[in-house]
Amino acid sequence: MFIGSWVINIIFSVIAFLFVFIGSVTSNTTITSFVRATYAFLFFFFVTYFFRWIWLIASKGIKFEYEEKNQIEGSHIGKDTIIEGYTEEEIKKVSRHVKDLIND
Repeated sequence: MFIGSWVINIIFSVIAFLFVFIGSVTSNTTITSFVRATYAFLFFFFVTYFFRWIWLIASKGIKFEYEEKNQIEGSHIGKDTIIEGYTEEEIKKVSRHVKDLIND
């Protein structure tokens, strides 16, 4: 689902509603202030929804890159790691060769 939840939308929308209502009630009637604050509530609800959606898309790209890197490096470390296409004997043979090269 989206990053966060719909509660985040409600919180930002209520804050916008209160700011607009309090700022508007001093120079307008209560009904006009309420209508303008409702418009602000709806606007901020959908804008917050949009930004959460963008954040979701951006985080999927980061998550995909991270998973791809882990697949390249191998998910297991140590003796249990076997690369597909190679037998265990071939891996041991290469390991011995690398150890010999390091020791020389």
